[in-house]
This record gives sequence, C-alpha cells and structure tokens, in this order.
Amino acid sequence: MSELNKKVQVIIPTITKDYVRMRHLVPERILTNLPAGELIFIGNKELCDTVNADIETKYSGMSVRTLNEEELVARQPVVDYIKERVRSIDEELLSCVRPGWYYQQFLKMSFCEICEGDHYVSWDMDTVPLRPLSFFDREGRPAFDLKREHNPGYFATIRNLLGLEKNIEGSFISEHMIFDKQYMKELIDRIGSSAIEGNNYMEKVINAIEPDYIALGFSEFETYGTYVTENHPDAYSYRRFESFRRGSWFVKNADLNEDDIAWLSGDFDAISFENADPIEDMVQLFRNPKYRQNMSAKKFYETILESGYFGEYSDGRINAGDWFAPV
Repeated sequence: MSELNKKVQVIIPTITKDYVRMRHLVPERILTNLPAGELIFIGNKELCDTVNADIETKYSGMSVRTLNEEELVARQPVVDYIKERVRSIDEELLSCVRPGWYYQQFLKMSFCEICEGDHYVSWDMDTVPLRPLSFFDREGRPAFDLKREHNPGYFATIRNLLGLEKNIEGSFISEHMIFDKQYMKELIDRIGSSAIEGNNYMEKVINAIEPDYIALGFSEFETYGTYVTENHPDAYSYRRFESFRRGSWFVKNADLNEDDIAWLSGDFDAISFENADPIEDMVQLFRNPKYRQNMSAKKFYETILESGYFGEYSDGRINAGDWFAPV
C-alpha cells in the first residue's frame, strides 16, 4: 500500500440526532472515499445502540463499530466542572456555554490513549467527503489541511496554556484532522504540567480560558496544530482543504443527489451540512441548470459569497464581528 493511501482509524464523536440526520450519506462516503481502516462512532449509550442496530443491516461486513464515550472520558464530571467555572464568572452565561462542545473536543484528544496505530483521524458527522482523499503525502508525512478562520479566544487559551502564539497564516480548524498519537500525548502532558489550576488537562484547559471567551474559548485543532508546528516543525506537510462549508444554505442534506455530488466534487473535497434549513433563494440558484452549465461549483460558491448576501466576505471568511467565520 502506498504512503498516500495508508489506512488509519477514523473517529466521529457525535450525538444521536446528528448521526440520524446524516447517516444516509456520511458512513458510506467515508468508507468509499477515505482510507479508513476502521470507522468508530463515539457517543453515549443511545448513540451506540442506534449505530449498532445499523451495523447489523446497513454496515454488515464493514469495519464500523461504536465506542461509548464514558470509556474515554466520564461526561458528567467534565460538564459539572465547566458549569461551575461559568458560574464563577457570571451565572447568566450558562445559557451561552455548551459544555458538550468542550467535552467532545476532549474525547478527540483522549482517543490517543487507545489508538491502535500511530495516527488517527477525527471527522465531523455533518461533513460528506465528495471524492477520494488521502491523509498523508508521498513521503508518508500526515497533512494539515488548512482553512481560513480566526478566533482570538482560541489563541488566548493557547497562550495561557503553552506560552505559544499563532504561528501560521491559515487556520488548523477544518472539518477533520489527522493526529499523531504520540504528539497528542505530549500535548496532553504539556498542558497537564502547566501552572494553570486543575487536577487534569481538561480542567486546566477550562481554567485557561479567559472570562470574555468562555463561550467559545478552546479549539483542540488549533491547539494541537500550533503545538506540533512549534515543536515538530517538519513532521507534517501543509495543504488547502477545499470544502463547501455552508452546504445547508443551498440544499437539504436529504436532497443531495449524485448529480450534485458530481458537480461539487469537481472543485471540492467535501460538503458540510449544519443543522439548519436551506434558504429558498439559495436553493433556486443551486438548482438552476444555467449556472451549472456555465460555472464550476467553486466559482458559483465564491460568486454568492462575494455578492455580500451573507455579510462582508474576504479571503475565505465572513466577518462575524469579533471573529472571522469560515465558509
């Protein structure tokens, strides 16, 4: 097997609602388009029961399994700790903070402790791979797929935890990431030995978040990428990951068909569907055969974004006030 197609475990930490919403597209496309030696859905008992029922029918004979999240990280202590930290800042912020979002990041990080190979990939449940994608370059180095995003809260936390500053032009935040398990263990140990208050790396992360950023204050991808780039600068290669990030604006995931995929895959590696209803004006444009005949999918998407319909757009991002939202 070539280095480009080297297989790894692919994990998808998710919840039942999102799995059910995307299961007609994501698992099959991952097993078809990604070098997944094994596909592992990570979640609570309800999620595991739902996926296991599908394994008996939809994925029979395929390398698909579940992992109960409690076997990696006990959920309730993390949720309780986050809520207590938020209360110490301002109890009214409780409605703005999503403990489960932070918890899911810790699941991705902690998987390094049980990963069977040298690397593993975390993939988002709402993202459909449109064409074959490798995770390594020809020299066997894993690849960072860079995007365009910037959230100052993430880097304030990185600075507090590791003493590191942003060290690349782009962003490590993508719809997926390949982790080197040894580097992830190093990172967890480095965080765990920091002077920040906390009994484990997760508590230290939460306490390192500055109060103004508590609702959106940590990114495992940005933190891992910054750490590796600083401490193992030649370990990874870098490339652009082309994604149709806001697919839900244009089409329901249930309505995505083979013609759509054929058109989109000419330019894009993946399409993502946030849990939102399409915008009727955008649906009509997306389905208009005139645009498909005269425009590539990428040109179509960029034209819509550059029109300003969704706000001030430049350099692959929409200005969202105090941070830049990826598209």
